[in-house]
Amino acid sequence: MGDICHIPYQIASEGLRRDIAMLMHDVWPDVSPLPTETMISNPHDEGWQADAFYLYLDGRLASYAGIVQKAIMHQGQRFQIAGLSCVATASACRGRGLGRQTVAAATQWLERQPHVDFGIFTCHPSLAGFYADAGGWQMVPDVRLIGSEEAGALSSDALPVVVMQRLLSEKARDFAAALRHTTINLQVPAGQFI
Repeated sequence: MGDICHIPYQIASEGLRRDIAMLMHDVWPDVSPLPTETMISNPHDEGWQADAFYLYLDGRLASYAGIVQKAIMHQGQRFQIAGLSCVATASACRGRGLGRQTVAAATQWLERQPHVDFGIFTCHPSLAGFYADAGGWQMVPDVRLIGSEEAGALSSDALPVVVMQRLLSEKARDFAAALRHTTINLQVPAGQFI
């Protein structure tokens, strides 16, 4: 296996962004458009700071994980949050531990970011064990995640997902009680989520 590479998504080369878009289309063809000569879709919603973690094998993008970040207000406190996004492994490369390696590298990088208070994201229930094993993420069934309070906003309890969380900073650990048995508002436009 090769080394996991990292770059802020916003400064990734056009070639890398095209390869990421191709991988997203390979994994989720119904929701990720095939890139064209003039258009490469961004897998991460605008308004999130995104970092790309990726692995090439034999000249082909084999595995990808994004880390997205933003600041939110929760119970009167400002928190910097981050979460995994667009985790994917090429269909031809599955079963080799590449996704686990990529998620582990992304999570280890996240743990070293002193400005991030806690990590949070959603995943299909069948993947909760994978994220727990690969990055120490904990499923928190008592946490409801909402995109916003706007009509039409996405919500973890209305989707077939579970919420995964990691408390990373001393501040988050001090406010741990406020981050459980609660609804956390991502404060993003309708249609965006994590």
